[in-house]
Amino acid sequence: MALITFCWIWLLPFMLLGFFLSIPVFVLTLPICILISLTLQWFWHDKIIVDHFLRQSLSQMKWSTWFPCNTIQIKETSIIACHPHGLLCCGALAGIHLVPGATTVFCVAPILFYVPVLGWVIRALGCIPAEYSIMLTALQKGYSVIVVPGGVPELVMAESQNDKKWFQRGGFLRLAVQSRAPLQMVFVQGECSTYTMIEAPLLEKRTWLSWKFNVPLVFPVFWGWYGTWLPKRQPLILKNRLAESRTKGEYYEELLQFISE
Repeated sequence: MALITFCWIWLLPFMLLGFFLSIPVFVLTLPICILISLTLQWFWHDKIIVDHFLRQSLSQMKWSTWFPCNTIQIKETSIIACHPHGLLCCGALAGIHLVPGATTVFCVAPILFYVPVLGWVIRALGCIPAEYSIMLTALQKGYSVIVVPGGVPELVMAESQNDKKWFQRGGFLRLAVQSRAPLQMVFVQGECSTYTMIEAPLLEKRTWLSWKFNVPLVFPVFWGWYGTWLPKRQPLILKNRLAESRTKGEYYEELLQFISE
């Protein structure tokens, strides 16, 4: 999944450049890829898939042994808020979402569903757009919803490799109030160490701009396992408990107290 994701992230700019330079292969393939992606997104915009063959197959792989990390079985329909974001949310994926029998859905940036091929793959893996109405529908259907509140800004903050640096957002708290679903806070110790990123200057300013425009303003070079795009085999520890707070300030105070215990 990581390889597919990063290949497309790097390939699309070259496809666009090749299209504008009238290189035949790109002139032919780029419109086809975009048309397929937009068509699927149009018809499947609010479609929720939790038992696709692709996800079932990947769930049989013991992803949690790669890092290694413990796993969390979600038995009650709930909202699972995972901190921090890191580069790929490895702890949330390996420890909660891609485990056998999981009926969770994973909220990701809506723009990803428009990326050719990748958009179809992530939907088949049980991902949904991080949109309020779709998340509420998933909860009403009995699926637990995994959110990573920090989103794009917290991806920028991952440069520091500090798991306790969070971009505080509270939209998921309103969702918890309206749906009356239990809210679980999950802290993944070691998440920001799964990749090495270049620490660029003006971190706070870039974090704010990334939140404003929903684009990660980071230097697009990072290293994982032996310099590849695969995450490092960094041990991860997932800690979780039910959250009592429903306001943003109190929630993050409770989260900080929780991981300090």
